[in-house]
Amino acid sequence: MLDAREANWRYPERNLWAAVRDGLVWLSGPVSERGASRAFRVALHMGGRKVHERRLAMREHPMGRRLLDERPDLSAALNDMPALGAMPEGSLGRAFHAFMDHPETIPGYLLSGLIYRDDWIDTVPMDEELRWAFERWIQTHDLMHVVSGYGADLAGEGLNIYFTGGYNLGISWRTTFWSPFGLAPRLMRPGIGTRRWHGCLREAWQRGDAARRHLPFESVPWEELLPQPLADARATLGVVPVADPTMDSSEWTDESFFTRTFLASNVDYESVRGVKAAVEAGVPVRELMRSDAETRSRVEKLALDGAEAEVLLEALAA
Repeated sequence: MLDAREANWRYPERNLWAAVRDGLVWLSGPVSERGASRAFRVALHMGGRKVHERRLAMREHPMGRRLLDERPDLSAALNDMPALGAMPEGSLGRAFHAFMDHPETIPGYLLSGLIYRDDWIDTVPMDEELRWAFERWIQTHDLMHVVSGYGADLAGEGLNIYFTGGYNLGISWRTTFWSPFGLAPRLMRPGIGTRRWHGCLREAWQRGDAARRHLPFESVPWEELLPQPLADARATLGVVPVADPTMDSSEWTDESFFTRTFLASNVDYESVRGVKAAVEAGVPVRELMRSDAETRSRVEKLALDGAEAEVLLEALAA
């Protein structure tokens, strides 16, 4: 007989056709808001019941069970830039702060916040526990860059996709390789040559897969790792160093048609800076992403001009 919690479990069904449809939209502009807003839809469509099974696996893990029972707000911890900046030198939190402080970093909360556009996420059948877990999982994009060591440049983004395929999603190399997410990095042509590039993608997936076997992504207490030395946090996660420690993907040129047409030209950095300024001032990213384009633009401009949280929230509610 089901207990009360199990009786209330709801989760999405797998829908491969919808995954392909949204995957094509994502490929048309992976770093544009239109494209990026479909990324998490693809993950849900492809996952279906497996999203629920990941929650069940959390219930079997002592740390995962504690997280599900306590439901800490990871978004609040990752958006508190003053607190992160005050963490010990060399800590995961300080490294994350430095990563986020770069003017051209597209914050992960902007990407994850896109699930609230058009209120789409509200239409997905999920119980509150699973909704909390899913939202927590998708808030870690920038953390993955820091713990994996892959940069925010385009090649680094491609490597990070393969790392998260093995670690966050727990999918096989073959599935990662042929998924819409895996296809985008394969269409890139960094100057190191296709063979070496595909070798780097394979290594990225292997590093993620090894970490997942060490400590499942879903059960990581990120809030407790933030003050710890980055090296210790990586050891806790089971993230091994890259084979070539001198590798710097930011130096790899890529003049391919895919990169020039669908990646490099699609980032609105002015809007990115506006979102960062608004969120760091205290505007909830959920509400900002749910607002219409005109309201959001007004809030972003006010935030860039240095407006306080009270003024920004009033503009958001107007």
